[in-house]
Amino acid sequence: MLTSLIRVPDEPASSAEDIFSSSLDLLFSDNLRHCHGEPGSHVIYLSKRFGNIGLSLFDPRAQEERLLFAHHVWNSGILLAQLISQLAHTDKENWNVEWESVLELGAGTGLVGIVSLLAGAREVVISDYPVPSILENIRLNVERNVAKEIWEKVKVEGHEWGVLTDEVSNTYASHFTRILCADCLWMDGEHFSLAQTMVHFLSYKVDARVWVLAGFHTGRTKLASFFDVAAAAGLEIEKIWERDGDGNDRAWTTEPKEGPKDVTERNKWLVVAVLKRNHSLNVERASLAVSS
Repeated sequence: MLTSLIRVPDEPASSAEDIFSSSLDLLFSDNLRHCHGEPGSHVIYLSKRFGNIGLSLFDPRAQEERLLFAHHVWNSGILLAQLISQLAHTDKENWNVEWESVLELGAGTGLVGIVSLLAGAREVVISDYPVPSILENIRLNVERNVAKEIWEKVKVEGHEWGVLTDEVSNTYASHFTRILCADCLWMDGEHFSLAQTMVHFLSYKVDARVWVLAGFHTGRTKLASFFDVAAAAGLEIEKIWERDGDGNDRAWTTEPKEGPKDVTERNKWLVVAVLKRNHSLNVERASLAVSS
């Protein structure tokens, strides 16, 4: 099970309700948690390839910071880390980051960026909303899990999606061959800005890809909406499917497969998508610009 890759160190529960909540996964195997850890605590990602990766969780001090949801580890990030670290050996066409330039968006703890660096990426930029305490927590996680000899290959940067005039945007325009995005689709009002950021940073190399994973706790409608927005922005879907916490796959559909009240079943599933630049659309837009 996907959640078996995350361990939350034992901490005394403050109430009977806390004890019951923390035991739900054991009492009811169908109740799959979609996020892990508490603000200001730490968790351990259990990597078969790289060993234990300890992660501190951001402790939000204001409601605005809490609404960024950078203080948990999400199942989509766990799955993407697993795909990069375990499947890269046998599925290099899809999940290889070796010698690639990698950008992680909405990093939270920085888990996926850290795994990418350990898996042999040439350079990694781990980014999140420009809140200093979020970025500092990511830097601490990098320093804790990455050998000092390769610190020069990784940078932690603040970036607000859709703001394409900041220093990061100017430095890395059309630069990255892999853009990683895990559980960043829950704010449908930010879909356009997120898609614009992806297109701006994605390299024009034909094999450059954007990997997007998100849990269905977000809502299928919101997920489908993002892919429509991304298509309009200049990205096309190369592959897309659904996977549950046990590793079972099924075809992606925009139509709900669960009942409106079946939250437990819905929370088991994630969407996995591989996007690429729509070069034909870019050529068409360039032609229109010249003709006008």
